[in-house]
Formats: sequence, structure tokens, C-alpha cells
Amino acid sequence: MVEASDAEYPDDVVDLAARLVRVDSENPPGNERPCAEYVVDWFTEHGVDAELVPTPNTDRPNAVATVGSGDPTLVLNGHTDVVPADDPDEWAHDPFGGEVEDGRLWGRGSTDMKTGLALAMVATLNRERADAEPPGTLVVHAAAGEETGLPGTRTLIEEGYGGDYAVVLEPTELRVATSAKGVVTYRIGVHGESTHASNPDEGTNAIDGARDVMDRIDEYDARLRERSDPLVGQAYANVTAFEAGTGSNMAVVPARAEFLLDRRILPDESIEDVDREVDDLLAAAEREDGVVAERETVQHYASAGIEPNHPLAELVRDGTGDLAPDEPWGMAAATDAREFVADGTPAVVWGPGSLSEAHTVDESIPVAEAERALPILESVVEDVLSGGLDG
Repeated sequence: MVEASDAEYPDDVVDLAARLVRVDSENPPGNERPCAEYVVDWFTEHGVDAELVPTPNTDRPNAVATVGSGDPTLVLNGHTDVVPADDPDEWAHDPFGGEVEDGRLWGRGSTDMKTGLALAMVATLNRERADAEPPGTLVVHAAAGEETGLPGTRTLIEEGYGGDYAVVLEPTELRVATSAKGVVTYRIGVHGESTHASNPDEGTNAIDGARDVMDRIDEYDARLRERSDPLVGQAYANVTAFEAGTGSNMAVVPARAEFLLDRRILPDESIEDVDREVDDLLAAAEREDGVVAERETVQHYASAGIEPNHPLAELVRDGTGDLAPDEPWGMAAATDAREFVADGTPAVVWGPGSLSEAHTVDESIPVAEAERALPILESVVEDVLSGGLDG
């Protein structure tokens, strides 16, 4: 007979990942609290110290757990939020069903990144259960808002839950990433003059102006693609959303159009330089095309990285062995590793699952990969906290 607590708070990594997937924590709108509360309850049920840590000016808490004491401190970092599942009818599997079928765990967040969070939780519990008092301190982050730039991880670091080293458990197919692109999202507003659609020449259609700006963005993107980093690849600029005329009568030429510009940032590029490039683009549109537009920064994730052969990276590569390529590598997506690097803490990104599955319909992860990852992570934890990176 399975005890109720075993069903509700499983200590098997796949069962726990499935249980986490069943907690709807979509962002937006930012519904992380139930998942953060579950993480704290799970640790508490298993006798591990855990608490909620509020994110400033929000009702969206982070969860944190700690095992051990003394130096060094290793942080295992994950986030509780997932991107929206959108229309569940498009899914072959319930996006919040946490179903295990055909050797895969299905559901929103299965890859990005509740399986990684489950790994951190089980590895920490197993360390707590060790017979002897193990050296060092292990900290688990279950941060809010990673998908939209809410400073969940930053809050935990500033509240004293940082460390000497960090492993961010995003999906990398067990490759070790030592660097990641940054990203900035701008909201571009294009001005026009409204008029009745039956007399379009009496106004200025903001959509036409937006076309001119987006043509310039296409040219900008072509130039950016000539810039490249050996680990993370090319820089890009893409329009990812567009809106105009939605708040007025259908027969009105819109006076304003807005769109989002996603600019991927290489490690050797600064946000100041990127801002300047976009400002120059908009100034040229006004000067040469007569289009008046302005930008607003919606969110910014800095690029970040450590030396490809940092001892932490080498340790995780050695532990992973032939399960993944061992050459230096970087991620095309931004991660919360940047928060640790900015704080002077060496951090790598490593975890089961493929980034290509993240944010997709019928997101899933191979359960065998998750199961293989657990002993690797436990070995890394033991080596780091036993002083394996000293000297």
C-alpha cells in the first residue's frame, strides 16, 4: 500500500517531476505561488529546512531549501514558472497532466524546467539522508519569474542564499554550458494620424510606418548575423508580436502601432551598445522615412559566461562522461546563470532535456535521461562540497 504522503510527496525523480508538472504555474500571469508552496511542503515533509522568500513588490514567492553547513556552498538553481500552454485542445497530452507514456514525461514544464527542479530536490534530499554529516552547504533555488525577467533568483542571492558555485538545471541534453546569449526585448511604438478608412489619405497609417521600421530591422538582422561567438552562435533581431487598431472601430486608420523587438546579445556586446544601435535605427527611420517611433525596454537578460575550462565545468563534464559531447559549449537562450556570474559566482548550465522541446505543444522529456542525470548530479554535489574544486 502506498502511503498518502508518498503519493503526494514522492522521492523518485520522475514521479516528482510529474507531480510538479501537475501544478499549473503559468507565467504570464505569474502563478508561481502554488508551485513554490508545494516545493516548501515537499521539503518540510521530508525533514529538510525550507521557506518561501517573497519577490519584492509582488505576490510571487520563491522557494529555497538548505542542507548542511560550512564552506563551500553549492547552489542548485531552478525556476517554478512555465510559459503558457495556450490552447490545450492542440495538445495530444494534457499540458498539466504529468503523464508518463512511451518513455517520456509529457506536459508544460516537463523540459523547461520542472524535471531539472525535481533533480535538485531529490539530490538534496538524498544528501540530507546520508548517514554521516556531509561537509559543505547545499542550497536549492526554486525561483519565480525566470521566463519574463522577474528577479526571483536575484532576490534569493541578495537575501543571502547565494554560494561559491552554482549549477543551473536548464535543459541542455546533459551538455555543459559555460556561457549564454543575453536578450533585450523592446516595445517599439510607431506614430501616425487616425482618420476614417474611407478617406485614408487624410491621415497617416501607423501600420505603414511600422512596415518601414520593420524593413530596417530586417536589414539590421542581416548585419547582426555576421557577428558570432564561438560558443553561443549568432546575434539576431526579430519582431515577435504586433498590434495596431485593435482598440478602435474597424473602419479607422490607426494612429499607433506597437510591436516587440527581440534582440539576442552576444557575450562581447554591451546593453549600452545595443540600445544605441536601436536608437540609431529609429532615428534613421524618422530622418529618411519620416516615421516617428520610440522604444521602451520591456526586459533585459544580460549575457554571461565563465571560462570554458573552469574547474566547475570540467568537473561536470567529467561526471557526465560519454552521455554528452565534452567540448566547450554555450546556450543560445538566456538563463539565470547570469545572476550568479554577475555576483562573482562561477555557474554552469546543465540538465536533462532538449531546449528544442521548451515552450512547444506536447512538450516532453525522456524519463531515462532524467534518471541518468540524478547520480551524475549527486556525484557533482559530493565532489564540490568535499573540496574537489579547491586549489
